[in-house]
Amino acid sequence: MDKQEKRFLRMEYLLALGVFLLFAFWVNQGIKMTGLYGDDLYLWYCYHTESLREFLLPLGGTKFRLIHNILCYLQLLFMGPDIWLMVPFNIIVNALIALALFHFVRKIAGCPYLAGSCGLAYLLSHLSYYQITQGYGLMEASALWLALTILYLMYRYLNGLGDRRRIYALSAVLYFIVCLIHERYMVLLAVLLFAVVLRHILTGEREYRLTAMAFAAFAAVMLLRFLTTGTIIPAGTGGTEVTDTFSLQEALGYAVDNVLYVFGVNAGPIHLDGVEWQNVPRLLRLTVYATDGILAVLVVLAAVSGWRQRERRREYACTAALMLFFMAMCIGAASVTVRLEMRWVYVTYSAALLFMAYLWRIVKNGGGRLAVRAAFMAAACYFVLILPVELFYRDNYENLYFWSGQEEANSLADVTWGVYGDDIFGTEIYIIGEEWEDAEYRADAFWRPYRTDPAQPLPTVTFIDSLGEAWPITDRDKKIVLKADPEHHRYVDVTSMIKVKKYQNVYGYYEHDGWMDQKTKIRVFTGTSGQLRIGFYAPKEITGNETITVSSGGKLIEEIHLTDHWADLMIPVMKQRYIELDIECNFYSVDPEQEMRGETPMAINVQMSAE
Repeated sequence: MDKQEKRFLRMEYLLALGVFLLFAFWVNQGIKMTGLYGDDLYLWYCYHTESLREFLLPLGGTKFRLIHNILCYLQLLFMGPDIWLMVPFNIIVNALIALALFHFVRKIAGCPYLAGSCGLAYLLSHLSYYQITQGYGLMEASALWLALTILYLMYRYLNGLGDRRRIYALSAVLYFIVCLIHERYMVLLAVLLFAVVLRHILTGEREYRLTAMAFAAFAAVMLLRFLTTGTIIPAGTGGTEVTDTFSLQEALGYAVDNVLYVFGVNAGPIHLDGVEWQNVPRLLRLTVYATDGILAVLVVLAAVSGWRQRERRREYACTAALMLFFMAMCIGAASVTVRLEMRWVYVTYSAALLFMAYLWRIVKNGGGRLAVRAAFMAAACYFVLILPVELFYRDNYENLYFWSGQEEANSLADVTWGVYGDDIFGTEIYIIGEEWEDAEYRADAFWRPYRTDPAQPLPTVTFIDSLGEAWPITDRDKKIVLKADPEHHRYVDVTSMIKVKKYQNVYGYYEHDGWMDQKTKIRVFTGTSGQLRIGFYAPKEITGNETITVSSGGKLIEEIHLTDHWADLMIPVMKQRYIELDIECNFYSVDPEQEMRGETPMAINVQMSAE
C-alpha cells in the first residue's frame, strides 16, 4: 500500500469516526446523568471512602473485577464532581467501539459501506441503554469491546491471516483481561479452544499446544478469584448465586429470548425491555418480521454461493461455526441467572453484525453479480428498516426498571447542587413525601461527589408530610424544602412558597453592608428564641451627647446614650413574627457631603440577630 492509499484509508477511518460520533450523540439526545443512582452511587461511595488498595483489590466479596475497578477509578478520578460528563464519555466510548466494529467488518467483508452501516446499527441498537446511561456501563462496554476483538482475532487465526501463534497469544491475554472486567466472559475459553479444533478440521494442522496459553489465562483468573473471593464459582445477578438459582428450563427459555432480541423481538417483561412485544404497534412488528425475512434471504444467498465454491466450503463452514459458537457461548452466559437483561444481549447482537459481514463476503467471493446485488440490496433494506423500530424501542426507555430512579436522582441533583452550588453543603433539606428506603445511606452518599473540599459538611435530610412542618424559613436560613413528585420522577423546590425575608427595609437601612441612616424604619422577622439582639457601632468620635432611640409602633423601647463606639440592645419579642422598629440617631457618622444614600445621613452600622 503506497502513501496515497494509506492517506485515503486514514481519512476514511477519521470520517467514519466523525459520523459515528455525530450519530451517537444524536440518537442518545435527551439522555443525561446529573445525579448518581443505584450501583453508580455505591461505586462512587466506595471510591470516596475506601483506600486505593481496597477499591482496586476488594477482598472477601462475591466478584473480582480488577480491570473494571481500574477503569472506573480512572473515570471517577478525571470526572470529579462533573457527573454530567458520564453520558458523553460513554457515548464517545461506544463510538470508538463502533469504529472498531467498522474496522473488523471492513477487513472481513471488504466493503466500507457495509462496515459503516454495521457501526451505525451498533450505535442505534436499544440494547445500548445501559452502556450509555450508567457509569457501570463502562464495564459492559469495555468487556464487549474486548470480546469482539477476541472473536475477530480468532477469525484471523482460523483463516491464517497473520502470525497464528502471535494472534492466539494476544487472544489469550485479552481473554485474561476481559475475565477481570466481567466474569460472564470466562465462557470464551471454549471459543479459544474451539478455534484450534476448527483449525485442525480446516487445514489438518494440529496446534493444540497453543491451547496451553488459553488454559494458563483461565487458571490465572481462577486463582485470583479464589484468593480474593474464596470461590471460583461466578456470582449471580442481584446478589444471588448461580448454583442456587440455576434452572435448566429457565435457562433454555432465556436463551430463546436472547435469540429473539437479536432478531428485533422484545421478548422480556416491560421493566427489562421497555415495551413488551405484544404492545409494539402492528406496523413495527411487521417491519421486524420483514427484517428477519431479509436476513433469511442473505443466509440463503450465502449458503448457495458457498456451496458453489467447492474448494472453500470447509473454510466457510468452519468460520461460520466459529462465529455461531461465539454467539452461543455469550447467549449461554447471559441465560444462567435469575433474569435476562438486554445489556447482556448486546455482545451477541454485535457478533451477529460480524456474522452478517461474513455472509456478505461469501456472496461477494462467488455468488455472481446478480447475487452480490441482491445481497447488497438486502443489507441496505435491513439497515433502513431497523431505524424506526430501534427509535420506537428507545422511546420506551422510561419503563425500564432503573429509569425512574435515575430520573429522580437527576432531579434531586438539579434542584439542589444545580441551583445552589456549594451553598448546598451544610444545609437542612426537608422533603415532603415518603421516606427513602435507604435514607441514611443515600443522604450520606448522594452529595459527596460534588464536594471540592472534604471539610464541607454534607446536607442533612428530613422527611416531612406538609409545608407547615418546615415553616418558617428566612432568607438567612440554610434550609431547602423539596416536594416529591413520584408520578413524574422528580423533585420540586418549594422553598420560596414559605420563605420569608429576614429584614424588610422600609427606609434608611442597607442590608448589604449594615449601615443605617439617622432615621430608619425596618421590619424584622423574629426566630424561635423570643429575643432580638441588635449591636450598634458608631465609627465617629464620641462626645457623650450621642443617643440612639429605638421604638416600635410609637412606643419607646430604649434610649441608648453612647459612651463608646459600641452598644448592645436585647429586646424580648414574639416568636416567628414580623416586628417593626423605628431607629433614630441624633448624630451622623458619614459626612452627608461625601455620601448620601437616603433622605438623612448615615449614622451607625448594625448587626441584628433574631434566631
